[in-house]
Amino acid sequence: MSSSSGEVNPNLAALMRVIEDHQSKMPEGEYLVAMNALGALHRAEEEAKISGPAAAAAVVVARQQPPPPSYRESVHLFAEPQRSVGEVDYQAWLRVTRELPEFSWVTLDHWMTILEQDRTQLLREATEKIAATFEIKFRNPDATVCPFISRHSVGAWRFGTDDASWTCVCGYSGKSKHWKKHEESERHQEWAAHRTVSRRVITKMKRQIEDDRIGHLVRFNPSAANRSGVRCFLACQDENEWTSPEIFPEAVRRLNDSGSWDVLVKEHWARHYEM
Repeated sequence: MSSSSGEVNPNLAALMRVIEDHQSKMPEGEYLVAMNALGALHRAEEEAKISGPAAAAAVVVARQQPPPPSYRESVHLFAEPQRSVGEVDYQAWLRVTRELPEFSWVTLDHWMTILEQDRTQLLREATEKIAATFEIKFRNPDATVCPFISRHSVGAWRFGTDDASWTCVCGYSGKSKHWKKHEESERHQEWAAHRTVSRRVITKMKRQIEDDRIGHLVRFNPSAANRSGVRCFLACQDENEWTSPEIFPEAVRRLNDSGSWDVLVKEHWARHYEM
């Protein structure tokens, strides 16, 4: 969040830090909304710093800059007359220039000269990239990565980083890397003698599974009137003996002969498009 003078706005930097620190705890859609809002605040601050002759000089310099070599052969695509910029166009431009590095140089004025079908295609590619990021960041690991956590986790869980955390059906919350210590703890062993889970927790897990099956729609343009976009499936709750007793009969509700936990390995649904 650097300003044109090279200084960092401490307020924007603080917001960025808070968003990044709490990213793993935020619903997938909220993180994108927060980052969009932060980007808009930063851009508004930058625009407010340039006024009068300085603004005119900046526009002249920008228009004198030639496009990257890869676009010099595509001049005919930019023949449409410039139009007024609405919120829908602004949000589309913001997403494309943020998600597609090769288009980060495109100014808002230049964006409005690109043919509509080309802007639509770029917006689609940027939206697909967001969906792919969601699938990486907000989808539970493969159940075989840690069968114990997969069988006992309430909600989403992560694995492989120092700050990865999870919540156990016994009520414990902690670091994923300490799962074995928790499994052998007195607290968990006392609970394991009956393996009873409250109706409230079971309902919460079942609702998350329903949400996982519905999927998450990443709209092509949040400001557009329609709801077209990419629907991705994040799988934030693994099925277990409380959510799906038909999958885990009594015989597989405890450690198997090899001393591990039987798990359900899911085939994640492919994302699809809604127009």
